[in-house]
Amino acid sequence: MSMNSLTNPKVVFIGEVAQIAGVASVVGGVVLSLRHWPAAVALLGGLAAYFVGKKLRGV
Repeated sequence: MSMNSLTNPKVVFIGEVAQIAGVASVVGGVVLSLRHWPAAVALLGGLAAYFVGKKLRGV
């Protein structure tokens, strides 16, 4: 992926949405508790989405 694609406003917006979704997923996972496997999946997915979003935003 070239640096030019990271400055594309659409990619930045998608990155922002991914980060927000990641944070929401992590919060949901914490609320559900790690004793249940869906909560663990939500936490891992949320963390992954957050970092993907951060990468897409170029932050």
